[in-house]
Amino acid sequence: MIVLLPRWLIKVGFHLLYYQMAWTYDAVAWLVSFGQWAAWRRLALPFLQLGPTLELAYGTGAFFAEMTTAGFHPVGIDLSPYMARLASQRLRRCNLSLRLSRARAQRLPFPAGYFANVVATFPTDYMLARDTMAEIYRVLHSAAEGKPPGRLIVVFEGHLRGPWPIRPFINWLYEITGQRSLPPAKPLHLLTSGGFAARWELVERDGATARLLIAEKQG
Repeated sequence: MIVLLPRWLIKVGFHLLYYQMAWTYDAVAWLVSFGQWAAWRRLALPFLQLGPTLELAYGTGAFFAEMTTAGFHPVGIDLSPYMARLASQRLRRCNLSLRLSRARAQRLPFPAGYFANVVATFPTDYMLARDTMAEIYRVLHSAAEGKPPGRLIVVFEGHLRGPWPIRPFINWLYEITGQRSLPPAKPLHLLTSGGFAARWELVERDGATARLLIAEKQG
């Protein structure tokens, strides 16, 4: 039987990683994924539609830079000033535009029906809050406007590939921190009740495998 770490301890750890210890985020992500973190993230790219794209919690800006390089024109929001600084430094080094804002996912500073896509990679609990879902629904394109329905793409979980005795240890870490405990039906129920048509996709490409949640705005 696996004993989960206390919820408060997990939250403190994630808070430190995203705020005061943000400078370690990329290294930690690389270590716990055997270097597959970036490949898992990129599995979201084929699901993006043409048009304005919003990234929720852009973090250190790595995926934001990849989307821009791939020809998309994203904007991003994040609440952490530490991540904002790191992402800005990355984008400047790459000579990319800094279309970044500090904001909460529950109060997006954008007009209704503006985005073709909203994308998030490995989000925390904020993603499943009803007010987050309501804001995502509000800012996405509506099919009634003569455009393809706006789409939400979330990379929830990567599947590890690596040498045997380390891989079980990393999987154990995911288990005790609750990262494997999300019931698949919960997000689908929240999205369906919030006006989306949602589905899970197990995506494999270039040796990387991840579980993605794809949802399209209805109405």
